[in-house]
Amino acid sequence: MRRLYFDLVGLPPTPDQIQAFVDDPAPEAVAKLADELLASPRFGERWGRHWLDVVRFAESSGREFNFSYPHAWPYRDYVIDALNADKPYDQFIREQVAGDLLPEASNESAKDTEDRLVATSLLSFGTKRHNSSGMAYRMEIVDDQIDVTTRAFLAITVSCAKCHDHKFDPIPTKDYYALAGIFLSTEPLYGTIKQKYSNNPTDLLPIGRNGADLHAAAEAYEKKVDAAKKPRDEKKAELTKAEEAKKKAPTKEIAKSDAAAAGAGASPSEEAGSPEKSVKPEETPDAMIARLKGELAPLEAAFAELERNRPPRPPYAMSARDRSDPADTKIAIRGELSQPGELAPRGFLTAIPIPDAPAIDPKQSGRLQLAHWMTSRHNPLSARVMVNRIWHHLFGRGLVESVDNFGATGTPPSHQELLDTLAVEFMDEGWSIKKTIRKIVLSRTYQLSCATHEEGQEVDPENRLLWRAMPRRLPAEAIRDAILAVSGQLDIKPPVGSTVTGLGDKLVRGVDTGKLQPPSNHRSVYLPVIRDYAPEMFDRFDFPSSSLVSGKRAVTEVPSQALFLRNSKFVAEQAQHAAKRLLADPSANDDAGRIDLAMRWVFSRAATAEENEGALALLALTRDTGAEIEDRDVSAWSTLFLSLFSTAEFRYLVDIE
Repeated sequence: MRRLYFDLVGLPPTPDQIQAFVDDPAPEAVAKLADELLASPRFGERWGRHWLDVVRFAESSGREFNFSYPHAWPYRDYVIDALNADKPYDQFIREQVAGDLLPEASNESAKDTEDRLVATSLLSFGTKRHNSSGMAYRMEIVDDQIDVTTRAFLAITVSCAKCHDHKFDPIPTKDYYALAGIFLSTEPLYGTIKQKYSNNPTDLLPIGRNGADLHAAAEAYEKKVDAAKKPRDEKKAELTKAEEAKKKAPTKEIAKSDAAAAGAGASPSEEAGSPEKSVKPEETPDAMIARLKGELAPLEAAFAELERNRPPRPPYAMSARDRSDPADTKIAIRGELSQPGELAPRGFLTAIPIPDAPAIDPKQSGRLQLAHWMTSRHNPLSARVMVNRIWHHLFGRGLVESVDNFGATGTPPSHQELLDTLAVEFMDEGWSIKKTIRKIVLSRTYQLSCATHEEGQEVDPENRLLWRAMPRRLPAEAIRDAILAVSGQLDIKPPVGSTVTGLGDKLVRGVDTGKLQPPSNHRSVYLPVIRDYAPEMFDRFDFPSSSLVSGKRAVTEVPSQALFLRNSKFVAEQAQHAAKRLLADPSANDDAGRIDLAMRWVFSRAATAEENEGALALLALTRDTGAEIEDRDVSAWSTLFLSLFSTAEFRYLVDIE
């Protein structure tokens, strides 16, 4: 049961949920539990994180000048919602590659339309050198787009053919540039504003209720603000010039000017030295400054009033759209843009010919046709790659271990016929991710225990034949979420948006780390993903690089992990919350009962007699006789929880006899 909970929703079961399952005598109890978990909104949060790894989702650009992406978060929510709704995987692909080009369905809602447009964010939140420009900048983005779409959906390393024919797989350079033409004809909409080190701002997609209307009204109002700003700025410049001129003018010239102005009203007979000629009145520097300040004041007030009354803007999302001039591109010899070769007509990989391949519309980028080619039943890869990803997440190892590489340098499948059968059934059952997961978790293979025996170890020590379940370490997010669940501090309600939005478009290195990763008790999938600024716990527990396609995470077991669980402020605080929660629980009224309940919270099982004895001894050692009774108990029980959080059993999926 613990395995099912963590695999499907990423959280531990409660003691009440465990007891209800154990007490259910029905033969379909496991199936019923699987259905409940698959229907839970927590499912999309758990499996959405798997997909975000694959598509290198992040909320900043990375590279030398790491700018924040305030509007990347709608894609995260799109993925979670799509998985919860069990959106057919072929549709999921088409929306991310060409959602803006898909024809509107007859029963499509405004939210469905918005989702299609948000889905193409996949093409926009990759890494970028914002201080670059021109074709070099565009080609770097295109290379990232080719890499993520071909590896995420097809598990093929097409980017290796950028400078030369692929050394191992049948992908010529011409095929790379056939795809490059498609993405060069696509404009990524990632936002950012023009500022120092950021040379390439773009539009964004207004979303939400009346998003387009709110955006149009805000843009029209902004023109009024700009119109008021121009005369204000011109008058400020005049005033500054006058003030600087006064500072530079010698004192005697100012006095002379003042004297001349004072005598300007005298009659010609009274003017010394020039009785026949009147002196033209002149403005003194002080008078000029006073006049300019008077003229500036109403301009400043009008501008400030406009700024105060700006209409609300809608939320925004990244997206993509076709350029107005879609075209083929030329092969770059050895990848050098300065050395163009023959023209490569836009198209697909020639190694995967399919009978129903659509012709590219010359008036479009070709993404729509690419999306249909990728999801054709005759394409041997899309379904197999996704089924393999599902298997990997449920067993810790894919039928093809190199989940992002099905090419010659990848690992051959351990069970070829099983992989092919699951892929065909996946398509036959409507490309349903949930149905495939359900089928696998209800299998005898998935439900095997971790117990070993001598014969199995001798014949198949690596367990490639799946004769037992393999212990699997939980990912960083599940460890953190489980700690919060035990402490009672987990905020299960999804947040609105992202804290990155409030930061605006900024260089990340100039922002305080406390603002980049503010305290939060939400599920880990909602924490900001800032490239090169992951939370410490994520770094310790092998969170993947958000700049790379990562369908398979590294799993390390190093001393820094144990030290983090022992010494981090976060774990210590949650251990205290767990202690207070335990002491307030009315179902346990003595130390033995509380020890048993704590074990059920942390390990989903009862305490053994030996563990009970050891825990009682630990409590006796850690109770501070000099403290208040309540504080003494909280301190002792928090020490116990800290010890439980530090165990291998807590961070591993393993059944202990």
